[in-house]
Amino acid sequence: MENKKIIFMGTPSISLSHLKTLLNHNYKIESVFTQPPRKKNRGMQIQQSPVHKFSLENKISVFYPQKLDDIIYKQLKKIQPDIIIVMAYGLLLPSKFLTLPKLGCINIHVSLLPRWRGAAPIQHTLLNGDDVSGISIIKLENKLDAGPILFQKKINLPNHINKDDLELKLTDLGCKSLIEFLPKYFKNQISPKIQDETKVTYANKINSNFRKIDFNKKSLDVFNQIRAYSQNPGAWFLYKEHRIKLISVKINNNIGKPSTILNDKFEISCKDGSILPMLLQREGKKIVSIEEFIRGFNFSVGDQLNA
Repeated sequence: MENKKIIFMGTPSISLSHLKTLLNHNYKIESVFTQPPRKKNRGMQIQQSPVHKFSLENKISVFYPQKLDDIIYKQLKKIQPDIIIVMAYGLLLPSKFLTLPKLGCINIHVSLLPRWRGAAPIQHTLLNGDDVSGISIIKLENKLDAGPILFQKKINLPNHINKDDLELKLTDLGCKSLIEFLPKYFKNQISPKIQDETKVTYANKINSNFRKIDFNKKSLDVFNQIRAYSQNPGAWFLYKEHRIKLISVKINNNIGKPSTILNDKFEISCKDGSILPMLLQREGKKIVSIEEFIRGFNFSVGDQLNA
C-alpha cells in the first residue's frame, strides 16, 4: 500500500462509514475535518458529529472550524497532504484549498452525477421515482458537484425502497467503490470524464414544509414522498391537533374527495386513488402498525386532513 498523506473531511454517519473503511484498509489518515459541535434533538444539547466523536476516540487529529479561512489553509499546508477526500462534509472548499494537495481533492457523492447535484440526492432520487441510483467519485472544482467524474457505480432500485434502506445501500456501495478506486487513482490509471451539463438536476436541501404531505397529488407522488423521508425524519400530515408521520403505505385504487379519510381502515384519498397506511407515528410516540393505531386513536370517516 502506498503511504499517502490523506486528509478526510466528513460529518454524518454516512461519512464515518467511509472513514472507517479507509482505516480498515490500512490507509493512513493524517487529520480529519468535520462540522463543529451543534445543538441537536429535543434536549438541544451540544453534540459532536459522528466523525468528530470517532476521531477523538481513536486519537485521530480532528479539526472542526466554523469556516475554511486562511488560518485553516496554513494548517493544511503544513500537513502537505497528498489528497483530500470529502464525503458529506457540509462546507464548500475555497478555490485555493482545491489545489493544495498533490493529487487534488475528491468527493464521494451519492447519486449518478450530473443527476442530483446538491445536498439531498437520496431524497430527490426517491421523490422522483428513479429506478436507478449509485455513487460518483469526482474531482472537486469551484462549482458544486460539477467536477469531472473519476469513478461511478450504479444500482437498480426496487420501487418500494425507502430513504434509510437506500442510504445503507449507497453507503456500502460508496465504501467498496472508494477502496476499488484509490489504488488506480494513485497509479494515475483513471481517465476523468467531463459532466454533461445538459443532464444536470439539482437536489435542493430539504426542510419540514417539503415533508408535509399534499393528498391532492397523485397517489404515486404521495407514495414516493413518504418513502423519500422514511423512517426519519418522516413525511407528515395534520389531523385536527395531531401531527402524524406516515412511515409505510400501500397504493390503492379507491376514489374519494382528496385528503379525506375514506373508511375505518384510515385509508386516505388522493387525486387519482388512495393510500393505505401500514406504519404510522404520532408526534412524540413510537412507530405503530395501522392496527395498533386504529385501536388507540379516535377518527371519523369523511374527515379532512391538513384542514
